[in-house]
Amino acid sequence: MNRRAFLSALPAALYFGTQASLSWAAGSIERARYHKLLVLVELKGGNDGLNTLIPYADPRYYALRPNLAIARAEVRQLDETRGLHPALEALLPIWQAKELALVQGLGYAEPNLSHFRSIEIWETASSSRDYLPEGWLARAFARHPPPKDFAADGVIIAGGDPGPLAGGARSVALASPAEFQRLARLAQAHGHSANPALRHLLRVEQDIVSAAAKLQGERAFRTAFPASDFGRAVASAAQVAALPGQVAVLRLSLAGFDTHRGQPGTHAKLLRDLAEGLAALRAALLE
Repeated sequence: MNRRAFLSALPAALYFGTQASLSWAAGSIERARYHKLLVLVELKGGNDGLNTLIPYADPRYYALRPNLAIARAEVRQLDETRGLHPALEALLPIWQAKELALVQGLGYAEPNLSHFRSIEIWETASSSRDYLPEGWLARAFARHPPPKDFAADGVIIAGGDPGPLAGGARSVALASPAEFQRLARLAQAHGHSANPALRHLLRVEQDIVSAAAKLQGERAFRTAFPASDFGRAVASAAQVAALPGQVAVLRLSLAGFDTHRGQPGTHAKLLRDLAEGLAALRAALLE
């Protein structure tokens, strides 16, 4: 190369070098921002908060709940005024290790009494007067996108709707990583079409194949997962979480909290499933 050719190429070389550095820096910032995994668990229905975190020292709790109140002797006390439902006993070691926080008094102005509308409000983080098409996580990811090489922005485990991931986030739903791999083999990795609808479907299939390729592998855990449906969902979540840096959010759900009748036994079982599942997930993540 002569000097003239070299000097002509130099601005382009500097440009590409700068672009590569900026791209690397942006990628580093993205990875730094998403170096932790967020796990969301939705209790579908209407969980009885007063029988979950119990104000056992307040006489009004027992006066107003003659049939539903948990006996003071059965409450797993956290401090001098509050305690957990006895079915949540599996969470006590996490509390004692100072790795569990309980936040009370969450709500929003002008609460809506409809279950369905309330779910929309929580999932979009909107006011009760606003109707937003995007979930709060989808909006957060639009402002601060997860790394492009992630398998997905979010993974929805064992059914359920996208919730806060709806409206723009790259999300996949799976019952288990192994089942997702099996179904992904039915999708087309390549293809094109002039038809916009078919082109969209092909792009979705290609995204599924790409996600499946990045969610391969199976971890053998020493942790014993509960035999409940939620326990199996937690086991799948642990498998996905064992692939570091591949997703930003895991979303699980536990249904059945509309305990309008027969609450004591039903609520206790649900809370036990929740506590044992979360304790198992924590143990697996610490391996």
